[in-house]
Amino acid sequence: MVDDIEEVTGRRVKAPLNEHGHEILFITPSGDVFADPGIYTFMGYLMLFDYLDLDYTMSTYASEGGNFGSFTNNEVMKKLNAKMYHEANRLGCKWILGGECGHMWRVVHQYMDTMNGDTQGSQMSTPKSPITGTVFDTAAATKMLHIVEFTADLIKHGKLNLDPSRNDHLRVTFHDSCNPARGMGLLDEPRYVIKAVCNNFFEMPAGTTREQTFCCAGGSGLNTEEILEIRLRGGLPRGNALKYVQNTHDVNLMACICAIDRATLIPLADYWAPGVKITGTHELVANALVFEEGEERTMDLRQEPLPGFEDEDDNWTPPNMEEA
Repeated sequence: MVDDIEEVTGRRVKAPLNEHGHEILFITPSGDVFADPGIYTFMGYLMLFDYLDLDYTMSTYASEGGNFGSFTNNEVMKKLNAKMYHEANRLGCKWILGGECGHMWRVVHQYMDTMNGDTQGSQMSTPKSPITGTVFDTAAATKMLHIVEFTADLIKHGKLNLDPSRNDHLRVTFHDSCNPARGMGLLDEPRYVIKAVCNNFFEMPAGTTREQTFCCAGGSGLNTEEILEIRLRGGLPRGNALKYVQNTHDVNLMACICAIDRATLIPLADYWAPGVKITGTHELVANALVFEEGEERTMDLRQEPLPGFEDEDDNWTPPNMEEA
């Protein structure tokens, strides 16, 4: 990921691992590590943190923010949740910043305090942005903050230099993932972030989003090929709403803040709305992020041409093989 970021931006970002004494421990779901499109979301995190010179580390021990114990049994859920706080204590971090995930956040914000409220180290404190000074009192019990809340606060306080025109080749809609949306009420922050980094944003029809969102039909650990037909049938309501904005607004990208959804929505979109791709919000943030005045990029994080650079490869002249 660091190599690919350098290919796109010319900048070599830091990716600290297992380092003691940092203020923040960053934990994201493993779905952001394994494959497209989660890796682009992870690259977005790394670029944002480097831009901010954030005092953070990641961990190879607490390398999975997702909590599949929430789908199996309470004891596993408790152990997986406690592992994150054990690692924050070991590394001496003050609070945890979490990536874009659904069930990780459902467990943290609805069950964690009664399961593991006494496991937080004495050095841990209510999350406070080192960039804006905002104290996130809603995370006082858990000492853990969702990255979309963190980034929305940065944008609100004008701490990011953004060029949304870099995303002008994208026409974006947003899928409210079940756990953070209906389960937690995290509705406005992702939209606030997307609208700040994209000029072309379109909501799916009323009654299909926010508190009334439709399920991706493949969460809860059911993202398997064996039941693909069941998933596609169950995903018809979301697919139908997506097809509507594709037809009416030429939408070609659906964003979400859940790692499982970033995987399950790909076959759903391919079947019900062919041509629509899936992304996390921080891929879009990173595309728009301007590190230095006058900085010019020719491609986005997927190494696809930005607007105005589509024909750059057409001007390439092959070498004279006889001279070579």
